[in-house]
Amino acid sequence: MFRQSSVDFLTDNAKRYGDLVHFGAIKRHIYQFNHPDLIQELLINDEPRNYRGVVMQRARFILGNGLLTSEEPLHMRQRRMAAPAFHRHRIAAYGDVIANYAAEMTERWTPGALDLHPEMLLLALRIVGKCLFDTDTKSEVQRIAAAVDAFMGFLPLVFLPFSKQIEKLPFGPMAKIRKGGVNLDAIIYGMIAERRKSPGDRGDLLSMLLEATDTEENTGGMSDQQVRDECLTVMLAGHETTANGLSFALWMLAKHPEAQEEVQRESVRVLGNRRPTAADYPNLRYSYAVFAEAMRLYPPVWVIGRSAGPKPYNFRGFQISPGAVLIAPQIVVQRDARFWPNPEVFDPTRFTEEVKASRPKFAYYPFGAGSRQCIGEGLAWMEGVFVLSTIFRNWKVRPAPDAPHELPMSPMISLRPKHGVPLVIEKR
Repeated sequence: MFRQSSVDFLTDNAKRYGDLVHFGAIKRHIYQFNHPDLIQELLINDEPRNYRGVVMQRARFILGNGLLTSEEPLHMRQRRMAAPAFHRHRIAAYGDVIANYAAEMTERWTPGALDLHPEMLLLALRIVGKCLFDTDTKSEVQRIAAAVDAFMGFLPLVFLPFSKQIEKLPFGPMAKIRKGGVNLDAIIYGMIAERRKSPGDRGDLLSMLLEATDTEENTGGMSDQQVRDECLTVMLAGHETTANGLSFALWMLAKHPEAQEEVQRESVRVLGNRRPTAADYPNLRYSYAVFAEAMRLYPPVWVIGRSAGPKPYNFRGFQISPGAVLIAPQIVVQRDARFWPNPEVFDPTRFTEEVKASRPKFAYYPFGAGSRQCIGEGLAWMEGVFVLSTIFRNWKVRPAPDAPHELPMSPMISLRPKHGVPLVIEKR
């Protein structure tokens, strides 16, 4: 299922069968939700009825019981304890890191052909490492990137018969995944051990997790295992999705030079020759709109999944059976002409406040919704806006001569550019 054809399959389902589609695959009942009202019911109203989706349940094999994979009541406890690291004043402090690393990246560029996707992955990984763990993970990037690639390679196995048995194989993809996990554990547990020796709040996620106690439920602090699970989740999921969103935004700007020039004008007007700070974020509205529109067309999290809980229930005349797969594909709803006129056209003006107010809330949900809405959303928005402003103040981009007309997508756990982002960069 998780191939290029997945997007076409889900899109065709919506066009042919409407807002709620029922089909079967590998002995599972699957329900596809294609309308904002239904998605709100699924993700908000019926949230207590359902569990994490199949992919996230099986991802515990790698991620443990972090925010992406845990169920209630553990999930809510962990979210309460992690939330202070993502409060507005903390994200404002992270703005300098984003600005500095983005400037460092562009300062080492030389004009010519460049695949921007690896550049965005490295940048996002350095940012997440510094902001959330107070470490520059540049020296570890190859090991971490290998673990991410292994995780993505693991995804198709989730849907195979006997996949739990496949996990136990001592060779092939499983061996690669285990090796990546060992490498990441060595990095993270090493940091945890060092912090336990010298406790205190350094302003990053790791120190805050180690210091946090659950005063609401009086369940104390986190074990090293739980801290590891949360750190690994943020490190893998946080850098991958933001890098992919930026990669697709760069591609769209390369294809639309008029929008690229508007980003440059805004950057010069707001920033002049200095690097952005958190105070500049509200004034970089066009860069925000560009990033938002790119994530509409190419949502890094392109489908949200849930698994029906142990009790059957009725949903709009359908009897939802225990264990049924429930999916809400952003890549379908965010390209629906009912809510997005000329949906295939790249148009950042869709994200002016006036136009945004005219749409149903759940016509656009790149970061999910409800209690499981991405805890790092604010950081991701600031990163996207600051990186685009920094790049286009001094650089132009255009598609490489051999670049395809449309950028192929790889719809796995996150939506990736399948063959990178082949561009030519020019100094202004």
